[in-house]
Amino acid sequence: MRDFVLDAPSSNRYTYFVAHYGKDFYKQTAVLHVKHDFGDSIQTLHVLIRERINEVLGEQTPSCYHILALAAPEAIPV
Repeated sequence: MRDFVLDAPSSNRYTYFVAHYGKDFYKQTAVLHVKHDFGDSIQTLHVLIRERINEVLGEQTPSCYHILALAAPEAIPV
């Protein structure tokens, strides 16, 4: 059986996540994504996710996130 995640080229992966914010983090954003290389470290991925959240919510907004799809080889159609 072929592993579509591991067998696909390592560049241009998409990690999808939802950011939670507001009092007790009860609000959430739409599904967001970051584009990255499959070989990126978890620290690099964390920085990319934080940059994307800051872009959407602003740097001063306390937030956390939940990853929905990690390093999918193709963009998920909207």
